[in-house]
Amino acid sequence: MSDSFSRYWANEIDTLALASQRRHVCAFGEFPHTEGIDPNHDIVLVLNGTNSGVCPPNLDWIFPDRAGLVIADAVSAAFTRRIAYDRVDVLCWSWQKALGGEGGHGMIALSPRAQARLKVGEVKPVARLMKLHNADGSVNEAFFGGRTISTPSMFAVEDIHSALDWAEACGGLSALLNRVADNYAVMADWVDSTPWIDWTCPDPASRSACSITLRVLKEQLAVGETEDDGEIAGRMTRLLEVEGAAFDIWSYGDAPPGFRIWAGPTVESEDLSILCKWLAWAYIEASQDNIPPEVSLERPGRFPSSSASAVQPRRDSVHRALAGPPESSTSHTLADCYDAILFDATGVLISGNDAIQGADDILTRLDTSGRPYYIVTNVSSGSDETILARLRAAGLPIPTVDRIVSAGGVARHFVLEELEAGRLVSYLGSPQAAHDVFGKHPHLRFAATAETFDTLVVLDDEGFDFKRAADRILSIFQRRLIETGEMPRMIAANVDIIYPSKDGSLFFGPGIIRPMLEAGLAPFGAPPISVKFVGKPGRPIFDECIARAGTNRLLMVGDQVDTDIKGAKAAGLDALLITRGLNNGGELCQDEDGVPDYVANHLDQIFDGSLFPHELSAKCSTAPSNGRRGPR
Repeated sequence: MSDSFSRYWANEIDTLALASQRRHVCAFGEFPHTEGIDPNHDIVLVLNGTNSGVCPPNLDWIFPDRAGLVIADAVSAAFTRRIAYDRVDVLCWSWQKALGGEGGHGMIALSPRAQARLKVGEVKPVARLMKLHNADGSVNEAFFGGRTISTPSMFAVEDIHSALDWAEACGGLSALLNRVADNYAVMADWVDSTPWIDWTCPDPASRSACSITLRVLKEQLAVGETEDDGEIAGRMTRLLEVEGAAFDIWSYGDAPPGFRIWAGPTVESEDLSILCKWLAWAYIEASQDNIPPEVSLERPGRFPSSSASAVQPRRDSVHRALAGPPESSTSHTLADCYDAILFDATGVLISGNDAIQGADDILTRLDTSGRPYYIVTNVSSGSDETILARLRAAGLPIPTVDRIVSAGGVARHFVLEELEAGRLVSYLGSPQAAHDVFGKHPHLRFAATAETFDTLVVLDDEGFDFKRAADRILSIFQRRLIETGEMPRMIAANVDIIYPSKDGSLFFGPGIIRPMLEAGLAPFGAPPISVKFVGKPGRPIFDECIARAGTNRLLMVGDQVDTDIKGAKAAGLDALLITRGLNNGGELCQDEDGVPDYVANHLDQIFDGSLFPHELSAKCSTAPSNGRRGPR
């Protein structure tokens, strides 16, 4: 086993209890020695490891007269390297991996020896789509004759026809392999001439030509350090995403920190040359004063010029200073009354993955008038740079990353303090989100699998089932309470208890975790959990806004009373409640701590002077006496 996918195969064999196995394990980035492999046993191997950049140098060690079967994972090896088909009995691959996108369609080929195996022995329970037997136990040859079993299969057939037509137009398999070789040569030349980068796989014979995996040599930056902790690579990745130059090049989830770059036949060599220049720029930006004198890297203008239609870097700095307030002191609109506007994201500027109608015009108008604004969000499923990229993709014209103030970004400071103090920190969210926000650290663990921890940080990640993970966390809190009389502390990045969906329905957010845990621990006499709220309504995220703006003359615009309004009021800021999103119709009403200074139906009202006072219900007895208030 040389990478994560090999381990997945081994774990699957254990799960299915197929037979006892021998795992041939080696260091990450290497290929195992093959001398001890018994050809009388079945052999399972990965022909191209995309997370380690490792592939078998050859298959000469697999004998033609072997007794066992050879099962090869060629998902990304097909169309990118030559395969000795006479040494393989079961081959699974995806044309989409090398010739298109990740559509999830796989192919499988069985040799006569593999088909013979299907006819003997006990039938194993597998998913319906993978049943290769007929009812009488014979091999279902219809699968290999083109039979389709569902309508989407026909789309897959058209997909592969299109992909193969393109491959044939290029010159067939030989031409595809030449394209891979050309791409590898570009990357190899750059790595060889760049002192701060190296291959994850040191042996060229075992190195994948299409799955380029690289690591930053941190020892080039500080004497005595020999291993990169991922901080510089993480900064570089985020910078490249913000600039639109490269996406998803961070190393695989459980791989050492670094870069994973696809250089298959659909990639143009010229684009990889441009990427190398971008990487050099990002390294300078991420390293700053840590670069030693002997490392000389030329900064290619403000950016690599190329005849290709590559995305060019933005000319304004990622950390451009915000414009000051307008010269006139006369306030004709609400926007004129404040030095900067703070906007919640979900429910105010975006709904789902799309910008709310008119939100882009509001931000453009603020930019044009020189009025600073910040997006203050409890979203913590990625770094500020990742969030910026998502909001831009939704259609919001946000100019620089310093306009993003996220709960994850604020939580990062507190989490790093915990790690530096030697405490074990577990995160509730996906590993990809946590590594994007915090980087990688040996004391940073995944809460769903951690045995214990000192601090739990609650993130937010779409698609992550945090409610199910809470079951395991509850047991850890209860065990620590019994064993030590104390419980882990919490850092709450996202404290939103509910979210609105596009259709107006509600669903629980990450903020439900703490009340769930406290309810579960109550029968054991547990005290309240010690929690640091860094996202709204916590004070730290608003303190960050005040620090960036350099003033407390700020207006918070949000749709949640418990987070946006209460948080702003507690921080001494004015607040505007938008009657949409969670507060559709304005029916949410809280105690006097949650009374907004203004209520609006639309964002346009911060410019048109039509804002009206909050109409209070019998439950809320305190209200502003006039329609519009200026900042205190």
